Amino acid sequence: MPHSTAAQISTTELLKLEWRFLTYGVMMSFWSSIGQTFFISLFSLEIRNELSLSHGEFGGYYAIATMISALTLFWLGKQADKLTVFHLSLITIIALTLSGVFFSFISGVLTLVLGLYLLRLFGQGMMTHVYSVAIARRYKATRGRALAITGLGINIAESIGPPAIVFLLFYVGWRQVWIIIPFIFVLSIVPFLSRLTKKTSFQEKNINGSDELINKTEKIADLRRKDLFKNMEFWIVILPIIAVPSFTITGILFHQIFLAEEKYVTLFHWSKYYAFYAFTAILGAVLSGFLIDWVSAKKTSFIGHSALMIGIICLWLGEQNIALILFFSLFGVASGMITSNTNALLAEKYGTKWLGEIRATAQPVTVGSSAISPILLGIIIDKGFGLTGIMLVLVVISTYPVIAAVIRFNFLEK
Repeated sequence: MPHSTAAQISTTELLKLEWRFLTYGVMMSFWSSIGQTFFISLFSLEIRNELSLSHGEFGGYYAIATMISALTLFWLGKQADKLTVFHLSLITIIALTLSGVFFSFISGVLTLVLGLYLLRLFGQGMMTHVYSVAIARRYKATRGRALAITGLGINIAESIGPPAIVFLLFYVGWRQVWIIIPFIFVLSIVPFLSRLTKKTSFQEKNINGSDELINKTEKIADLRRKDLFKNMEFWIVILPIIAVPSFTITGILFHQIFLAEEKYVTLFHWSKYYAFYAFTAILGAVLSGFLIDWVSAKKTSFIGHSALMIGIICLWLGEQNIALILFFSLFGVASGMITSNTNALLAEKYGTKWLGEIRATAQPVTVGSSAISPILLGIIIDKGFGLTGIMLVLVVISTYPVIAAVIRFNFLEK
């Protein structure tokens, strides 16, 4: 049954009232790309050649760095419940900037692992964690749309990043790119951070506010980390819904150069299909935002996962051009929907008082799954199983959260 509170403010009004904080979220989401798999994987060929690494070896080191970052995030993520949005954002931004510059100087396996660890911790981990907790906490009746709008940042980065980096690599070395990008990053956000993160009267009303502004999903006990460990639903349903897309998407993006070769297209030609991704990611995010506010994140969580599963099948079995169009289109829908749905789902299920702590419990599993997929799929590639081996693994794994979400939230829950 739709939430009546969602209709109390239109999306246009939300943008007009909250454009500053929403801009903050979009920028944090966008620049988290520096530590995301799709961005780092664009340099995999140069790094593997320079350090004489195979697909499996590079995937292995990537997995080690990512797993360590996941363990660190388990502790560091709790700071979202203690520090202000401005201070934690500033610390994270500076740390990610320095991490990017450090990565330009890697010279061996040890510095590679350390560089990857820092990028994954502060990029994929903390940049995403800080803004998504803040957005979920400051908005209630409009949470779905706010998360969808801010989540567009990473969708934009994923669409324009690959062709932009491929273009840059034609003119400057890969190490120079890792100096240029962090420099642009820090100058684009730090001067405006204080103003963008300032709390508004609309947010105060949502946080403290009246009963009519509070969704039914907010009228639950605020759980803490210790409560999750005893919650079977968290382990069997919630975690797979959160972690499986990370495994699947990371595996695809990390090995996208190999997948492009298997579909007989150049990396430049492959990157042009991100235009389909960009368009459908926006559609997916908008659709997800409205569905969350009008229905719930729980009951609509299976939709994005279904699009991802079907997209993988299309990439696997389809003909070259059609397969890539369908894959990138469905991939975009999935990415746009899953990002906002995941953050809203945790707030719906466990409340917002300790959301930093709750998300810091789930996030390491998500990051951990993104650590496993590059090495597992890299081994499959090195063993000669090719496209079929990779796609079969991804299809089987991506099917589970679809089934779990449909059964738990659409059949068993009234």
